Amino acid sequence: MGQLSFYSAEARQPCVGDLAGLLCGPGRALGFARGRAARVEVALDTPDRAAAVVAALAERGVQARSELVRAVRVPGADEPPGASVDGPVEVEVEVEEAEPPEDVPGAPVDDLVEDDPPDEPVDDPDGFAPVVIGSGRSRPTAVEPEPEPEPEPESEPRADGEGTAAEPVVTESWQVTTAFRTDLAGLAAQWFDGDRKVVPPDFTLDGAALRLWALASGRWVESGSGYLLGLDPGAPGTHEALRKALATSGLPSTLLTGRAGGPALRVTGRRRLERLAELVGRAPRGVAERTWPAA
Repeated sequence: MGQLSFYSAEARQPCVGDLAGLLCGPGRALGFARGRAARVEVALDTPDRAAAVVAALAERGVQARSELVRAVRVPGADEPPGASVDGPVEVEVEVEEAEPPEDVPGAPVDDLVEDDPPDEPVDDPDGFAPVVIGSGRSRPTAVEPEPEPEPEPESEPRADGEGTAAEPVVTESWQVTTAFRTDLAGLAAQWFDGDRKVVPPDFTLDGAALRLWALASGRWVESGSGYLLGLDPGAPGTHEALRKALATSGLPSTLLTGRAGGPALRVTGRRRLERLAELVGRAPRGVAERTWPAA
């Protein structure tokens, strides 16, 4: 590979500022104590990634914990009618067992009927007698209960999938979270405008930040023709700015949308992949080769 580049991850000591690489991907920063402290958290798809990220943070003097998070993926949940989405929406569901209602029998009809009127008609004070029809009883007839509607036959699944209920799927991710630290407050202030994630205007990518970015969300294209750096699907406003920052570091890339396997930046070409491998350095221990850049 020759002499290491000045921007390579192995050319200088790790530092807290390298955590910007996690924010390039799906990482988030949360401020605390009126901006005097902050923490960084990132959701990862495998336990191997989580362990490698925790180890990388420890190299920078930042302690972090990893925990398994289970969620329910419901296709089309919270989707307005006529909306078009790239994929299913992930929704966390809390299930509570409700006690069945008590079975309160209905009151007998006879209990709801007033006492029978006298069989003999009562003379009216004005000399007119009320007309009695039939048996002379004014007892109301019992109201027959309405028949229960017959259950509608279940529709058979159609070939195109319409008319079938979406099956929820349980998904798992590994959440890595640091403690609140004062030396992370500046990072959070640069990358977040309120709740909106932004890329700092003067942001430049070096090998150390790229290393953590690849560690958190990097992977090879299935055909092996390129390398993907995953982006934050919840912050689409950062995607183009990160593509420009990657190009400034000598790595032109293509922005992929959700329908094309993204959101991610795809780096292709032998020389570009060689430069990427040089910048990120050797794969950390325990990281699968299929997820690490190589020429």
